[in-house]
Amino acid sequence: MKKILIPIGTILLQGFAQAQLTNTENYVQSRTYLEPVTASSSTAKQIETVQYFDGLGRPKQVVNVKASPQGKDVVTPILYDGFGRQVLDYLPVPQQGTNNGAIYSQQNSGYFPVGDPTGIYANERPFSEKVLESSPLNRILQQKQVGTAWETKPVQFGYDANTTSDAVKKYTTVTTWVNSATNSVLSQSTNYGT
Repeated sequence: MKKILIPIGTILLQGFAQAQLTNTENYVQSRTYLEPVTASSSTAKQIETVQYFDGLGRPKQVVNVKASPQGKDVVTPILYDGFGRQVLDYLPVPQQGTNNGAIYSQQNSGYFPVGDPTGIYANERPFSEKVLESSPLNRILQQKQVGTAWETKPVQFGYDANTTSDAVKKYTTVTTWVNSATNSVLSQSTNYGT
C-alpha cells in the first residue's frame, strides 16, 4: 500500500507546486475557455487573467496573459496615494513578451509604472487623474482625462449647500364640482422641512 501512496503523493505535490505563480503575492487567477475542455488545459484556447492584491486586499495589478494580438501580456497597474485613494487610473500597458501570469515590477511614480516597453504611450499621459479636496470626504474637485491634450482641460466639480430659499415647496389643492366639472385651486401652504 505504501508503494502506491508515495508515487501518487509525489505527483499531487508536483502538480500543486507547478500551479503556483508566486509564493510571495496574493492573487486570483481565472481562465475562461473558448473551446470545450474536460480538464484544466494550458494549450486550449482561453482568456487568462491574474489579479494581484496587496496586503490590505486591494487590487494592485491585473495581468491579461497573452491578450495582445501578438500573444504578449497586457498589464493594468493600480496605484494608491498616501491615503489609500486611487487617484490615477492607468490604461493597460502592453509588454514585450509574456510572464505567463507572473507579476510585473511597478514603481509608484512616473507615467509608466510598469514601463512602456512597446512605446505605445510615448510622450502621453496614459492615465486619468482625480484631484480631491483636502477633507475626509475625499470629494472630487477636478478630473483630468487620459492624454496630454486633456491635462490643461480638467472637468471641474462644485459642491453647494441648500439654503432656506432652496427649500422644497409644499402645495395643496382644493377641488370642487362646478357645473358638472372639476375646479381645482392650487396654493402654496408652506415649505417641506419647516
